[in-house]
Amino acid sequence: MLNCRDVGTNATEFLSGALPWRINLQVVWHLLRCGNCRLAVIQILTLLRALGRRQPKPPTDAQIQAWMEALDHDHSQHPPHSH
Repeated sequence: MLNCRDVGTNATEFLSGALPWRINLQVVWHLLRCGNCRLAVIQILTLLRALGRRQPKPPTDAQIQAWMEALDHDHSQHPPHSH
């Protein structure tokens, strides 16, 4: 029988239908009995649905420049190892 931690670990796979049928059945059984896990899975489902509807925005030139500067700074602080 699955505990709350097991259900949390398997929640996204459960929601995507990727679990083997036996584990899926154990998750369903646990969710029928545990309101806290049921609420957590509902929250994850809500988040996944919201993210699925969101159109990603391409990064701005300023964001790309900031990332490049951060990478340059990191490389100057930590030069690559020579083999």
